[in-house]
Amino acid sequence: MNDAVPRSLAIFGLTGVAAFGVNAAGHAWMLWRSNPLVRRHKATLAYRSALVGDSLLLPLVNVLLDRQLDAWGDGLRPGCLRWSRLARALLVGAGLTALVHGYQGAQNLTNWTMPRPWRWNALGYYHAVYMAGQFTLLAYFCGAAGTRLRDEGSSALLTRRVLAVAALLTAFGVLLYKDYY
Repeated sequence: MNDAVPRSLAIFGLTGVAAFGVNAAGHAWMLWRSNPLVRRHKATLAYRSALVGDSLLLPLVNVLLDRQLDAWGDGLRPGCLRWSRLARALLVGAGLTALVHGYQGAQNLTNWTMPRPWRWNALGYYHAVYMAGQFTLLAYFCGAAGTRLRDEGSSALLTRRVLAVAALLTAFGVLLYKDYY
C-alpha cells in the first residue's frame, strides 16, 4: 500500500495540532480559568488567521510541500534529506521568526501571548518555536525549488502543488493582515 495518504493525514493532523490545537486549548483553558489575559487581549479563537489559517491552510501547505519534495526526490525522509540545505533553512527559519517577533514588539502588536511589547508568555514562546519550524520547512522547500529552477528551468516549478501552496500562503497572509490591520 502506498504510504502517501497515511503520511499526508499524519502531517495534516500534526500541523493542525501544533499550529492551532495547542494555542486553542490554551485559550479555552484560560477562558475557563477566567484569566485576565484572554479578557483584555485578542486570543487564538478570535483570529481568522488561526481559525482558518492555522487549522486548515497551513496543514494543507505542509502536506503539499511534503508531496512535492517527495516528487522531486528531496523529501524529508532519511536518505533524501539534504543536511546542508536543512542547516541553511534552520538559520532562515530562526531569522524570519526573530524578524516577525521583532516587528510585533516594535509595533506594539500585543495579544494574549505577548501582552506587553517584548514580553511573551509560555504560549508565546511555543508559538515562536512552531513559527520557526514552519519557516524552516518553507525555506527548505524554497532551496529545493531553487535547485529545480536552476537545473530544469521554470517549468519545474509550475506544478499544481506549488501553485496551490502559493495560493494558500497568500490567503493566509491576507487573513493575518486583516487580523492586525
